[in-house]
Amino acid sequence: MKGGGAPAKTPCASLGDALLALGSSPDESITRGDLGGGSRDIDDVRAWEAQGKRAGLDAHQADDASARRASFTSRVRQAEMTAVNPKAFPLADAALTNQILDLVQQASHYKQLKKGANEATKTLNRGICEFCVMTADTEPIEILLHLPLLCEDKNVPYVFVPSKTALGRACGVSRPVIACSVTTSEARELVSQIQSVKEKIERLLV
Repeated sequence: MKGGGAPAKTPCASLGDALLALGSSPDESITRGDLGGGSRDIDDVRAWEAQGKRAGLDAHQADDASARRASFTSRVRQAEMTAVNPKAFPLADAALTNQILDLVQQASHYKQLKKGANEATKTLNRGICEFCVMTADTEPIEILLHLPLLCEDKNVPYVFVPSKTALGRACGVSRPVIACSVTTSEARELVSQIQSVKEKIERLLV
């Protein structure tokens, strides 16, 4: 080297050499000169930088979305529990509620379902009600409280579920349903399921 000039840069042999030369940090500025003019190496490094940043952003967005979903679910459950009237007895737990709603959906398919408090009252008076379902978030709940009395008079099991919206969906309608009754039928498809639910409801009343 003559005249004290700056030493020439030695080209890095590979992408790995380039990263080692720069401290392997994707945050440091990298130029083609640093890599000895190797265009493929610098493109690989920049792609690696971009991929790392995208991965970090995607993970952050996923965490945010998961937190928002958990928060929303918590608020919904809290609202449902707050809306449950203490006069709604007996109240089905989550497992029994799911079983009841599933059976209500099937009963609707087999034409063994009457929707609404008035229709449920009619089935009780006619002696064709297997069991009666009411919703604990009905406001005012007093519009339903004649049904438990009538059910006891007719010796028919009855139960409350937490949500009128969920009961409406199970009944196959888009609006909330505050009460329904599963009715008797000559068809045998639902006999065992109806009997199972009736026994579980009766245990709640003991």
